[in-house]
Amino acid sequence: MSGLFDPKIWWFEQLPSNLRPNESKVKELEKLRSHAIFHIFPLPNDMFTEIILSSRWVVHRVQENVYMRAKEKMPDASEKELLETVFRSRLFPQNPAGLEMTEEEFDKEMRNINSLNDLIQYFVQRDKEISRFCRDIFGIGKRIAKKVDDILDK
Repeated sequence: MSGLFDPKIWWFEQLPSNLRPNESKVKELEKLRSHAIFHIFPLPNDMFTEIILSSRWVVHRVQENVYMRAKEKMPDASEKELLETVFRSRLFPQNPAGLEMTEEEFDKEMRNINSLNDLIQYFVQRDKEISRFCRDIFGIGKRIAKKVDDILDK
C-alpha cells in the first residue's frame, strides 16, 4: 500500500491492523477527512480515528473477531453460549466503556438474539442511540460519520 504511511494519513496507522480498511477505501476516507469541515478544512486525525472506530463496519468486525476467539476457546459451547460471551464482552464492568445493564435486562435482550448477525445488529442499533459526538454544533461530525459508514460498508 504505497502512500499509506504518509504522515498525512496518521489516522490509518493508529488503527489496529485487523481494523484497517483496504487501500481504495483509505483513499476515499482520506479525501473525505482532508476536506471535511465546510469542504475546505481537514478534520483532525484523532477525531477521524474515533469516527472510524465507532463505525458500523468496525463494530461488525470486532464482534466477529470476539465470536471467533470465543469459538476457539470454547469449542464445545453452544451457539447461544457463544453469543452470550460476545454480548458480555460489551458490558460493564468487564468492558469499562461498555453498556450497563442488569442481569434481567441482559436475559431479556438475549431472548431476541439467535445469531451473530442479530447480536451485531443489536449493537449497531444501541450505538446509534448513543451520540458519537459531545460537541457537534453544526452537525459536521454526524454528517462525516454517515459518510464514513457509507464508505466502509461498500
